[in-house]
Amino acid sequence: MNQDIFVEQIIQRKHSGKDYLMYVGLSLAFLIICFLGVFVIPMFGFLVIIAAGYGAYWLITSRNLEFEYSVTNGDLTIDRIINRQRRKRVISFDCKDVEAIGKYKAVDHQSKHYDKKFFTSIADDGSDEGAWYVAVRSPKYGGFCLVVFHPEERVLDSIRPFLPRQLAFEVFGPAGRRKSADA
Repeated sequence: MNQDIFVEQIIQRKHSGKDYLMYVGLSLAFLIICFLGVFVIPMFGFLVIIAAGYGAYWLITSRNLEFEYSVTNGDLTIDRIINRQRRKRVISFDCKDVEAIGKYKAVDHQSKHYDKKFFTSIADDGSDEGAWYVAVRSPKYGGFCLVVFHPEERVLDSIRPFLPRQLAFEVFGPAGRRKSADA
């Protein structure tokens, strides 16, 4: 009896120095706009302050990102969830189209050409420990794509049966167990 496979995982992106710098910059911009709104344009100062406050709030909360990885019968879908309110599809592909998969090391991918790169792991640049990569050819997303993500064991285990046989053997070994991180 063939059973359907459905596994999902949600990870939260860590805030980086770039995020904190943006928070400080937005706060300073808001204070400057408040000052200008009250003293330069006194007639519309209140409206300018409200608009600036809403804009700053929207920009700050839009940096609260989560990524959802879901595997459904060999289809890997990655969605970006913004501030737990809005969801956008990052990429979706069939695992049988995967050309390479493994532990992500930025140095290994610097010389390779990818038409698109999707970093959907805990760190913006995929530098977090435990990040994996998938290289897939997808005309829907502009050609050869690199996807860096941070899957749990159960997500990797649900992807494995749908990978091309030789690739699954190279990455996970004959027993289906993942090889060491250095492999």
